[in-house]
Amino acid sequence: MVMLNKAFSMPLLIVPCFAMAESSIGVVGTYSQSIYKETNTQSNILPALSYKGERFFFNYPEIGYHLIPKSPHQSLSAGLRHTPSPFDPDESNNIDVQSLDDRHDSGMAFISYRFGPITTKLAQDVTGVHDGYYGQLSLGYPISIEAWRIIPSISYQYISSGMSDYMFGVSQSDSAQTGGTISTYDSPATSKVSYGATAIYSITKNINTMVSIKQTQYNENITNSPIVDDNTVNSFLVGIFYKF
Repeated sequence: MVMLNKAFSMPLLIVPCFAMAESSIGVVGTYSQSIYKETNTQSNILPALSYKGERFFFNYPEIGYHLIPKSPHQSLSAGLRHTPSPFDPDESNNIDVQSLDDRHDSGMAFISYRFGPITTKLAQDVTGVHDGYYGQLSLGYPISIEAWRIIPSISYQYISSGMSDYMFGVSQSDSAQTGGTISTYDSPATSKVSYGATAIYSITKNINTMVSIKQTQYNENITNSPIVDDNTVNSFLVGIFYKF
């Protein structure tokens, strides 16, 4: 599913793609809050696309290959993940924050293993943007109710200090650009827990609609960062897809 919105490049919305058909195309609308200082909520309308072959799959933000034949019970895959930067200084209403350098997107190599409803993943930056990594454990189980498929899910993600510092830290050069108004800050390793639910409704054999809500709570240590206002993000998505 091609979705360029930062808040939804997360496991909760990867689950429905596996619940859909081999390929799908559609459109989604997204709405999400921001944890960054004086940054407004964001909404977008975006195209969506996914493809799942016998071994190869594309499901933005990931492209990968199943290392063993995928089955309903397990899968082992590896690939590359485009990870958008969660922080854009220009989106803040704070003048000092706006003067900070942009944070760039990164490309991360990953390996993932799923057994039943449990998925584990390890991803490492391979583009030299932050050289960090994360480890993730998630649980999502689809429940079918007539034409509906409800997927409650929860995930835990450990974020290394290198990745965390790129997301929440302030370098000496950044601080100097604000005249010292925003002090330097080295962000330590952190973590986040995401939980929510996705509902998929089959209008016809080939047309599905989807509604998803999610809350992500970062470790409270991120609020020590001078560019962070909160540690909680609420997100909402609605979409319609044609599968073939």
